[in-house]
Amino acid sequence: MKKILAGICGMAAAISAANAGDEGFKPEIFKWGVKTAELEIALEGKCAGGFEIRPIDPPFLPNKPEKQLQIDCDGFDFLGAPRWTEFVIGDDRLQMVWVMVDDSDKAKAIEALKDAYGEPSHETPMFVAFTQGRAAWREEPAEILFYSEELDAPMKGWFDSAQ
Repeated sequence: MKKILAGICGMAAAISAANAGDEGFKPEIFKWGVKTAELEIALEGKCAGGFEIRPIDPPFLPNKPEKQLQIDCDGFDFLGAPRWTEFVIGDDRLQMVWVMVDDSDKAKAIEALKDAYGEPSHETPMFVAFTQGRAAWREEPAEILFYSEELDAPMKGWFDSAQ
């Protein structure tokens, strides 16, 4: 009986983790915590117009890293088109990604976010957030945000305060 219960609990945990929403719509290359050098290798051939690494000073990530870098990727394939994509790295760990899109992508993007993560957790004229999936649509400029588990609390706090 204990083995059966353990198996059921294990399956429930696996289903819960699978439904936690961190995958789905998020491209596989957005691996939270990956180091800058590993991300550079992974991006080879995925930025049609190339990419550039630059320091961000002062850091703006809400978990206040000591050092922040950004990889600007020109031409990353997302939602069926090449996009400008910003990979934000704090203390040598990927923590946030912004994908620039067009205003005309809004309906398609929000539908894809809903398909992947369910109903939005927050909606304002500025954004539509899916904190359960660590993702959001931003109105101006039109872009889609993905962020790591490490940023859950500060991002949820920001979304809560902006409502």
